[in-house]
Amino acid sequence: MFGLYSPLLLLQAFCLYHAYQRRVEQRWYWLILFLPGVGCLLYLYETFYSRRNVSSLAEGVRQAVNGNYRIERLEKAVRFSDNVTNKAQLAEAYAAAGRYGEAVELYGACLQGFMAGDAELRMKLVQASYLHGDYATAIRCGDALERDQEKTFADAPARVSYAWALFYAGDAARADAVFRAMDKAHTNYFHRAEYCRFLREANQPEPLHRKLEQLLGEFEYLQGNERRVHRRVIGQVKELYRNQA
Repeated sequence: MFGLYSPLLLLQAFCLYHAYQRRVEQRWYWLILFLPGVGCLLYLYETFYSRRNVSSLAEGVRQAVNGNYRIERLEKAVRFSDNVTNKAQLAEAYAAAGRYGEAVELYGACLQGFMAGDAELRMKLVQASYLHGDYATAIRCGDALERDQEKTFADAPARVSYAWALFYAGDAARADAVFRAMDKAHTNYFHRAEYCRFLREANQPEPLHRKLEQLLGEFEYLQGNERRVHRRVIGQVKELYRNQA
């Protein structure tokens, strides 16, 4: 007899535990306890097959089938309301899709009026411009952020893009100065890995070797979650070390 009822008891226990975790209304406890079969089925349907969850699933399917679905939705939002928030979100989606020119245009449109000095938008414009190959715009915006002594720019990934834009525009000395400003021990590992790439591109093998050895030495002290967070950069630095000319 117990064997016949054990699946239902297990289902009842699961529903009660799940309901407790979600802090649901008290009526669900009564249904699950006193009408275990019907109550559990109703609870599972309401929890896992509600219209909201089905809508979320459908949204996910549409995004998987149509890679441009999110962009199309954001484009409609901009047409409906041409505000900075909508344009910035669309620009970010364009950049993520590799449509850097359109992202640059939108970020530029956002930097008007009272938003003209917004640091976050300016940094995103630096990155999108660099990736688009528009080094002049990336340098112009980066120069302005440097002049303003924008604190959030000092160690931002956008400053790495600024340094690379300087290098590819032919100003290796200024690029080196920007990279060195971000070269801080036991932090900024992404920035410093990019500095190593710069030293390789600038044909500076001895400084490159010293910097790689310094980074590898610092990585020895990283443990647990910190090491997992920087795993990709660690791998890149090790590869650079192995492939030194």
